[in-house]
Amino acid sequence: MGFLGTLKPWHGVETLVEAFDRLHTVEPLVRLLIVGDGPERGRLEGEIDRRGLGGSTVFTGSVAPEEVPGLLASMDAAVAPYPNLSHFYFSPLKVYEYMAAGLAVAASRVGELDGLIEHETNGLLCTPGDPTGLFNALFRLRRDPALRARLGRAAREEVIRSHTWDAAVRRILRLAERRTVRHSTPAAIGASR
Repeated sequence: MGFLGTLKPWHGVETLVEAFDRLHTVEPLVRLLIVGDGPERGRLEGEIDRRGLGGSTVFTGSVAPEEVPGLLASMDAAVAPYPNLSHFYFSPLKVYEYMAAGLAVAASRVGELDGLIEHETNGLLCTPGDPTGLFNALFRLRRDPALRARLGRAAREEVIRSHTWDAAVRRILRLAERRTVRHSTPAAIGASR
């Protein structure tokens, strides 16, 4: 299991640690990879040690961008365990990276993620800040390699189809075309009278 991102409170990594602890109890061979650094790192490392998970968890700290693909490839599943925060905007770039890498994703049902991830189709969604729900999703992903593979393929297909720079340019051009048609129509009607 893995997480990629800045270790800040609004990323919910403490929920991942609790869910991983439960998972590790029933699946002692599972490992957790936390890629990134930030103000929560010391507290999270302390919690991992307190729970006796130090031998099963790796904190990479900050990594160079060119290292990210290899680290994602070393994961079987990736996690975006956001808490339930009101009035919080975020752009879930890590989830797009997870999906583009063909990883099965377990994520909180918050913000854009509820529209990006279709539960059971291209990922698994959980209640924000719920370690039990996250544990259940991670347990399923650990126990079912076929599910991981199916969700990972569908996630990658979704990103390639709708969330690349090419797809963004196509959306912008469609919007511009509609706007041009809408603004040119009244003038054309008035000119033909």
